[in-house]
Amino acid sequence: MENANKTNKSTEPQKKKNGKRNLVILILMILLLLCLFVVQCQLNKIKQQALEDQKLSELALRQQQILDSLRQLEQAKADSLKALEDARIADSLRMADSLRRADSLRIADSLANIKPAINKDSLRNFRDSIRAVRKARKDSLDSLARIDKARQDSLNKARFADSLRNSDKVPPMAEITPPAGRYYDPIKLKVKCDEIKCKTFVSIGDTLNPQDASKPIDYNKTGSVFFYAEDSVGNRTAWEESKYDMASDNICGKNAYPVPVGGRTVCVDAYEYPNQPDATPKDMVSQEEAARICSSEGKHLCTIDEWQAACRGKDGFKYSYGNSYKQSKCNTNTKAAKRSGRKTQCRSWWGMYDMNGNLWEWTSTTSKQHPDKFLVAGGAWNTNNESRCSESKFSFYPQNQYPSVGFRCCK
Repeated sequence: MENANKTNKSTEPQKKKNGKRNLVILILMILLLLCLFVVQCQLNKIKQQALEDQKLSELALRQQQILDSLRQLEQAKADSLKALEDARIADSLRMADSLRRADSLRIADSLANIKPAINKDSLRNFRDSIRAVRKARKDSLDSLARIDKARQDSLNKARFADSLRNSDKVPPMAEITPPAGRYYDPIKLKVKCDEIKCKTFVSIGDTLNPQDASKPIDYNKTGSVFFYAEDSVGNRTAWEESKYDMASDNICGKNAYPVPVGGRTVCVDAYEYPNQPDATPKDMVSQEEAARICSSEGKHLCTIDEWQAACRGKDGFKYSYGNSYKQSKCNTNTKAAKRSGRKTQCRSWWGMYDMNGNLWEWTSTTSKQHPDKFLVAGGAWNTNNESRCSESKFSFYPQNQYPSVGFRCCK
């Protein structure tokens, strides 16, 4: 028993010593791992920095290459201009030398023809000959100067034209009038361009036979017309297509055209009331008065469905002219209403003008949320892109009058 106790007492310090040693080893391993982690982070950072430096070097090299190319182009341009100038100077010197030689020969001939016994008349003739030769030389030099100036002016114009051609890369804008749609009488096609000295072309049916479109072209055919424009420096638009439907069955009478609405046909006025081209559209009219006016003419105030069908056309466009807003097409960004039909591009497929912008238009449809209020449609002269065919408002009482609200009739 005593031996066992002694043995236990002798092993306990040894275990403690071993435990401390193991703890120290563990701490050292942890520190070593931390050092390795730090070293690895530093290596990654150095590697990343090296990659960034390499990218910067490559970028600087590319920039230097671009600068060298630009310098070479500038030098080539300067060499070309110097060669032209040297050639011009050489031509001038050759012509001047030829003139001097001609003068010398004329003077020598004059002296050879003078007799030894020179009298006053022969001396006067000799002086007149000298003056004539000098005048001819002066005239020749003046002519040479004019030629040189004309050549320089031509060179300057060529340089200016090249500068314009190099700086202007934007094609012009072209539009065909009248716009695509259904028509009941022959029309005259013309393509307009937004730049001066612009050439315009149309091709009937396809793009194979372009013809000049600066003057009106008689047209009375259902189908497609293609057109484009080209400005003075050669920029041109892509071919654009405009479709036409030439009909002869207008059952609606003057200034009104048929529109299919829900399986039936409705005659819709072509213009805002009083339904006359180039007339001032009527505003400051209540919904009740608008309904009475339409009724007195054997018509009715258009419903919202009739109005929107006339605006959208056969393809269901967002605007009467297409699916994207174009500020120049309709009167949507000014300070007042315009006369009816003045914006010739603001025409729907069925033939109605100014359905986007100009004046809001009363309808006979009440708001579902507010049954005591009537819908107005289409936007006004200042509603910009918020003048779609689907655009409507309901905050209008039928007895009120507004300076931005008009109407059109249906039948």
